[in-house]
Amino acid sequence: MKNVGGKNLNAKLGIILWVVIHAILIILGISVPWKMDSDLYSILPDSNEIKNVSAAEKTLSSRSMRNITVLVGHENFEVARQVAASLDSIFKGDSSIEESRLYVDEKTLNETREFLFEHRYTIQGEDVREAFFNLNHKFLELAALQKIYGSFSMANLNRLDEDPYLLGEASFDNFMKKTLTSSTHFSLRDGVLAAQDSGMTYVMWNAVLSENVSSLATDDHVIGRLNHVLDSLENANLGLRISASGVPFHSYESSSEAKREVAWISGVSIVLILLLLLYVFRSAVPILATLSTIAVAIFTALTFTWFVFGNVHVFTFVFGTSVIGVSIDYAVHFFTNWKSGLRNVRSKIFKGLLLGFLTTEVSYVSLTFADFTLLRQMAVFSIVGLLSSFLTITLLFHAAFEKTRNVRTKNEAVAVKNLPLSVPKNFIKCYSNLPTWVIVLFFVFFAIALLPGLRALNIHTDLGSLYSMSDKLKAGETLNRKLNDIGISSNYFIVDGATEQDVLEQEELLTERLLQAEKKNLLKSHLAVSSFIPSQMTQRKTFENAQKLLNDDVTKEYLTSIGVQNDSLLDASLKEAPKYVGLEDLNQFPSSIRSMVEMLWVGAVENSQGKKFYSAVFPLHATDAFDAKQLAKNMPHVYVVNKMQNINESFTKISRVSLTLVGLAYIVMFIILVFVYKFTGALKILRAPILASLFAASVFGYAGIEFNFFAIVGVILTLGIGIDYALFFREGGRQKSVTALAVMLSAATTLISFGGLVYSGFTPVWTFGLAVLLGISCCFLLSPLSAKR
Repeated sequence: MKNVGGKNLNAKLGIILWVVIHAILIILGISVPWKMDSDLYSILPDSNEIKNVSAAEKTLSSRSMRNITVLVGHENFEVARQVAASLDSIFKGDSSIEESRLYVDEKTLNETREFLFEHRYTIQGEDVREAFFNLNHKFLELAALQKIYGSFSMANLNRLDEDPYLLGEASFDNFMKKTLTSSTHFSLRDGVLAAQDSGMTYVMWNAVLSENVSSLATDDHVIGRLNHVLDSLENANLGLRISASGVPFHSYESSSEAKREVAWISGVSIVLILLLLLYVFRSAVPILATLSTIAVAIFTALTFTWFVFGNVHVFTFVFGTSVIGVSIDYAVHFFTNWKSGLRNVRSKIFKGLLLGFLTTEVSYVSLTFADFTLLRQMAVFSIVGLLSSFLTITLLFHAAFEKTRNVRTKNEAVAVKNLPLSVPKNFIKCYSNLPTWVIVLFFVFFAIALLPGLRALNIHTDLGSLYSMSDKLKAGETLNRKLNDIGISSNYFIVDGATEQDVLEQEELLTERLLQAEKKNLLKSHLAVSSFIPSQMTQRKTFENAQKLLNDDVTKEYLTSIGVQNDSLLDASLKEAPKYVGLEDLNQFPSSIRSMVEMLWVGAVENSQGKKFYSAVFPLHATDAFDAKQLAKNMPHVYVVNKMQNINESFTKISRVSLTLVGLAYIVMFIILVFVYKFTGALKILRAPILASLFAASVFGYAGIEFNFFAIVGVILTLGIGIDYALFFREGGRQKSVTALAVMLSAATTLISFGGLVYSGFTPVWTFGLAVLLGISCCFLLSPLSAKR
């Protein structure tokens, strides 16, 4: 078995080489722990604006994205409460639920009140701290007297001799004002939070999913089980209305729908492809060999990608597997020529196969320079997978399928007998009869027709437009927003510092500006860790100022006025050592304070700058006039985050960068092809995939469809595999019907595989499928013009 690409290579040596290369790639992969990442949030890119706090932002967001809320409503409060209690009992010990919250008992509030009483000299709101600083007895007296003599006061008056200004109650009131429940329609009723709306009473149940719960739908997913329970409860209780909200519900719904769609689309595509291959080859051998090639390529690519990145995202596997599926083209070219009766098929197709492999690999190598982990993973996965396929076909297929035969003198007759060549022959004739001037004129008009669409093209990715929630989930989110009128702004702040105290001090500088914005009615309020646990510096100043105010004569006169004759308890409390608290004591805080702090405190995070501490500050009910960036100006430790806007901008930027990288890769390809086919030949080969990609983009522009990241991935795929068609026509010759059949079969399998995706209701999937369908169809029709004339 000789003459392989102009060189002698023993078949056994080829098998050994194939085994060695695959063994190295696979051993490297299995030498590291395997981890399949299914977190949808982890694939999202970072914008330059939040690069410094990217890890902290992802920690914060991944935590908040595990929260779910279920509102159980009924005309009868007791029915709603009992159903909510049943729901809580069902999932209370579920391993997928980290924490569930239904009951708010008096004990919890009393623990918070007692804790804040013990720290009344160090933990206070801005108004009380200001009164301490200014020795404003009048402010404190009026606030205390309203509680002492007010008709609806709930204050505990048993400690007036120890706390005459009711500073403990003032601290508790400040805490309640700062919590999220202060701005909602929910109130405490029989130990649960309840709210009224349209004649219904809703009871709120909250839960936090465990960290190990996948964001993608699985058979035993907790959200699937929860949906089943909610449906059962609604069916069992007449008049019951249940509304669910939270990111996990949306992730489960979208991924479930996507899985169902991809499953049936893939199933239909596989059946059609198998029937097509069986019709063409009339044998199961080529089909089994092709499927084995793809299986080995996928496994090899998967293990090596694990070695490089430490994990593989499920999207990398899905898209990468699709890309490796393109390697079916190589097998198709081998078996069509093999079926035609040729001796030493490899020598005939090696040049076109090698150039096609190299040019495709160059495209994917260029994508490894993109600043987007998912894209790099997909590129490495595809590079290794295509390498495996190329080696299998050029080394193993040669040894396994090629026999020593005499060269057929009537090769075309044998091919006609073994292969269905009537359609390819007619297809080739359509092009062979075209005069050169017609071809030139066609390309001129074709390029002119593309221009309006390209000018109208909108290269932009808007995550909001990629997902459309169901009516049920939309109603649930609307009701939750209405009753839980929290008003968290799309813009929020992340604060960093070298220590926990640094973060709290930087927070307090920020909250001073936020308070000024509140006075200008630019926002209603804000959430910050320092509102619940001030910095040590603020606690120390608060204590010192409290001592000054409470030890003067005005305080003594006030004590007399409210009937406190003995001030020894007050004096004793002031002489005690100050009770400062810090975030290191978080586990000792009452659960109500701890839950608020944990929502905002990110903690220590390792990044490229080393270990730092982070927290989040959320403006609430901000107006359109509120400018977060202007407010944080000249604050180097404060970063403004608008995640949706940041992601959209990053996706758009990455899309443009990816196209630029592939464009550079095509320049490299052109240089390579010039050495092989000269300048004019290289232009003819690249003409088809480039014009096909521009055609796909132009159609998006004409149709007014957003040319998003996923459509661009489809165009990149067109550029990667479309060049193979042109190369095979160039190498096989326009009159070679076998080559035409191979290219037609390759294009048909690709169009069936990806074209079916346009029927998906999931925007990323159908835009990707549409781009591939348009690009590959056009490239296939233009590729015969690359052949020698």
